[in-house]
Amino acid sequence: MKNKWMYRDDVERKLGVSKKQLNRAIKVMEKYHYFENWIWYRLGPTKDLIVLFNLEFVEWLKEVYFNKDGFFLDREIHFLNARILDMENELDISHFEKVYLCLNVKELQEYFSKSNSSILKAIERMNKKIDCKCYKDGKLYITPTGVKWLDQKYYRKSYLKVLLSYKKILNKKENKND
Repeated sequence: MKNKWMYRDDVERKLGVSKKQLNRAIKVMEKYHYFENWIWYRLGPTKDLIVLFNLEFVEWLKEVYFNKDGFFLDREIHFLNARILDMENELDISHFEKVYLCLNVKELQEYFSKSNSSILKAIERMNKKIDCKCYKDGKLYITPTGVKWLDQKYYRKSYLKVLLSYKKILNKKENKND
């Protein structure tokens, strides 16, 4: 999808959205994808402003922002994972897999920068889905599978930040290869 652009008016028609809705979407995009070059402004022959959107941004609008199935963060994570995989394949590099360790409650507090009560509540909710607790030397530990679940399903904002940082790195590598 690289270097393919679409006029703003065409995007509005294609997605069936108003200028106001698209402006709100742009503000949200700028919050999460501030490093992307998804919008290009230029002056037309009659000195009017022409706005072009990268097709990746159009896909983000369709798959994440204007799609109301499920939670926004889940859609954002799914979108980023798909784009990262595409970029890794294009750059011919091995797939990034975050490594998780077995952590006790205190370590989880530091890992996620959350309070003890927040961690305990997250563990309680996790145990409704999967059992990933174990005890070592009388301390409660969460297995790597459980830490991964907490990261990707409960504390999704921190996981989203990791994905965005990694995509930013891939963007730089991709731009060097151009």
